[in-house]
Amino acid sequence: MNILEIKQTMIEKGIPAEVTEQFIFQDSENETPEEKIAFAAQMDNLLTKEQILSVMEEQGCSKNEHDAEELRKFEGKTIEERVEIINSMHKEHELRCRINGDGTLSVFWGYGDGEKYRCVCPIMEKLPKREAVSITFCGCCSGHIKYHFEQDLGVRLRLVETVSSPLSSKGEKRCEHRYEIIKG
Repeated sequence: MNILEIKQTMIEKGIPAEVTEQFIFQDSENETPEEKIAFAAQMDNLLTKEQILSVMEEQGCSKNEHDAEELRKFEGKTIEERVEIINSMHKEHELRCRINGDGTLSVFWGYGDGEKYRCVCPIMEKLPKREAVSITFCGCCSGHIKYHFEQDLGVRLRLVETVSSPLSSKGEKRCEHRYEIIKG
């Protein structure tokens, strides 16, 4: 989560200036995890759910790290076959997905930590203790997943909901990100 990038996305998404002017934006790209968490809380207080989703689906780290050779595995495959391939590839960090009965895509992500789940976000590893964090913060991972899965699945996605995360559930639930599949 990069607060300055979120500010730019807010402008691009047409969030009114009278709303963005109420935010406290950091002057540096070196925000602490605590500052990032506080910023997510500001978003919860100042933006609608729809605005949050539209801004956060554009976030995410490692968006330039996609392997062209990996994409060849998906050539000529249906979306259902591509989901099967993805599910077989990512065993080390439990990245799984499914097409739901309503046609949306759910992506589940998390590391097991005994009987609890732990967050996949490296920023959160810097926090001294586990604390409940707004699900808005986890929208950054939703953006990361959206970017990579659009390429892997060969479709456009729209973030419908960041359903759950280890951060927002104190480790009780793994991440679930749900997307509308936009074909064509």
